[in-house]
Amino acid sequence: MKLEQAVFQGLSGITLRSNLPLSGIAAADILITRPDGLIVAPTDILDVRSQGYELAISLSAAVFARIASEGTTVATRPFGKFKASQAIAVVRPGEPAQNGHLTGTSGWTDEGWNTIVSDPQYADALTGQRGLYRFSDTTPNRDLAGRLLAKTKLLTTPSVRIKNMLVLFVEFPDRKAENAEAPYRQFGPYLHYLQPAATWFNTSSYGQLQLKLVAPQQHRKLDWLMLGKKAKDYKWGGSAEDTGDMFNYCHDVAQLAYERYGIRVDDYDLLLIIPAQGKPGLPNGPATINDQYMGQAQVPERVVLVERDGKAHTLDTFVTAGNDLFIWGYRWLIHETGHTFGLPDLYMYKPEIKGAEVDRFFYVGGWDMMGNIGGQSTDFLAWHKWKMHWIRNDQVDVVSQSSGLPSHHVINPVETPGGSKMVVIRTGLATAYVAEFRTRLGVNSDHPEGKQAGVLLYRVDTTLPESGEKPVLQIISRQYYHSPEVGGERNLTGLWRPIDKSLDGYEKGATWQAGDVFSDPATGVTISIDSIGNNKDSSKADGRSYTEEDTASLTVIKRSNAALARKITLSNASLHKLSHLHFTIDIEQAKEEDNWFIRQRTRLSKDNIVLQLANGKVIPAEQIKSLTINGQEVDVELQAGTFSTAQMARGLRLATRSYFNIAAAAGIAVRLQP
Repeated sequence: MKLEQAVFQGLSGITLRSNLPLSGIAAADILITRPDGLIVAPTDILDVRSQGYELAISLSAAVFARIASEGTTVATRPFGKFKASQAIAVVRPGEPAQNGHLTGTSGWTDEGWNTIVSDPQYADALTGQRGLYRFSDTTPNRDLAGRLLAKTKLLTTPSVRIKNMLVLFVEFPDRKAENAEAPYRQFGPYLHYLQPAATWFNTSSYGQLQLKLVAPQQHRKLDWLMLGKKAKDYKWGGSAEDTGDMFNYCHDVAQLAYERYGIRVDDYDLLLIIPAQGKPGLPNGPATINDQYMGQAQVPERVVLVERDGKAHTLDTFVTAGNDLFIWGYRWLIHETGHTFGLPDLYMYKPEIKGAEVDRFFYVGGWDMMGNIGGQSTDFLAWHKWKMHWIRNDQVDVVSQSSGLPSHHVINPVETPGGSKMVVIRTGLATAYVAEFRTRLGVNSDHPEGKQAGVLLYRVDTTLPESGEKPVLQIISRQYYHSPEVGGERNLTGLWRPIDKSLDGYEKGATWQAGDVFSDPATGVTISIDSIGNNKDSSKADGRSYTEEDTASLTVIKRSNAALARKITLSNASLHKLSHLHFTIDIEQAKEEDNWFIRQRTRLSKDNIVLQLANGKVIPAEQIKSLTINGQEVDVELQAGTFSTAQMARGLRLATRSYFNIAAAAGIAVRLQP
């Protein structure tokens, strides 16, 4: 028996063909080997259906819950009159997931897949900026025993990221712990109050993020940190303009913690400052992000601690509790910690559209913890889980180009581990539609007000730091789509929903069900919902009875190609004295977005330059001594002896490899100059 054309259907199924009829084959006759070498148990093969020479295998979502699928093989054991077959690779159809990696360009928190991670070694050749400031990395990096994993083993070993959050307790002359309401005069009740946030993160991340609240004052039986200023004297708002004031507050706390107890706040992954419960000052509790390089304005580093020997310490992000902690509880901590991971607010700071007042949750309702944290289905969207690397690339289907034929996709619930999680339909350099399957499983199981499960559709735009006239992210509500004000695919408002204060379309009418069709003629996208779970079972209509094994099937039609990268053009390349290369670059739309350069690897580097000799050989990047960028002009200094004679340099050509969201540049000839 010879097998061929083995293809994943999502990650919950495999189809293949054989040169012989497969009638009579059972789960015990199938040998599926994962990339880590483990063989899938027959009990994890949920169904086997043969029809002539074709075979369809249904798999438990648990098979690839914590292990990537690349490198999986399938074979048949001896059965009936047949010998065992040779193993063949199982491939995933469609485009690479990288085609869905929309790069963020806002210069702040946005929906870009490339969330800015702090990188103290970064140096920008144009601005002189050293170091990147922003967000805490959530990529799983340790095995379940806590050992660091090499990158090559991250996809074949269940992995986790541990985040130690330092918790400091402070009081003020006008807000003393002894005057707090019971039981908040002691540290324990605060920690107990917030501990469910750690459980929530563990569940939402499929066990890949462990948030640990570390409270030295509790463990070492220390006192509250009494600040010298009154609580009401600290300026407090939470907007970008208040960042400096918030860092002053953090500095006072961090310096006092060091001087009194020897605690260095930057010894931990995250920082949470909790004030004694009370009323004076501190109306709200924001996450604060170092805006040192926000836009193109460079301001002094945010020093939060100076040691006795004069060594200064800075922080990228921290979370400060306020009075709203006692309104929202642990859900507040999830939302604010999400900011430290690079997630944007999904509500509106100025709720007004075209002069009309709207609800602050106008675009998303309660469909993500970064929106209405008291909403009905607040697990992180699949897009956010992908950004945080809790969803792997092999769990994402991407459609960015027109193929002439519909593509078919199978996704599992976003709240549970395993299976494919999302379909990304890219519509431009920075925009996409996303489809995911929502249920009342996982962290969404504690929402009694959740009314309905189904496919959730939304649109992302990675150029925006916040929602205004245009949204960072918008849920495409089925109810709103069909409202007379919108008119379905005509999109009469331009926003896929009525411009009013209503949020009812983000409740039970938001999700899309079997037989529904969404179409956007402007981008050439049509998404059809073919089936969801067992549609004959009416008990699943509210999402209560879905399991991790249920799937949603979708068909996507894409009538146009989406841009995947900016175009770059090289010109005026010349080599002076065999050691100095000068050329000009012209990057498409570079002047339209001022902030995209502040992310890692946004600038042309030595590794991106290709210098090819007339004989086809490429000069190693190590031969480039330095690279200087001044606007559109680039100067490259080569190591001495790279070209010993002019003859060696004749026929030299220059090109650039792709980097950031810049496409590879076509090669051009280099002129030799004395």
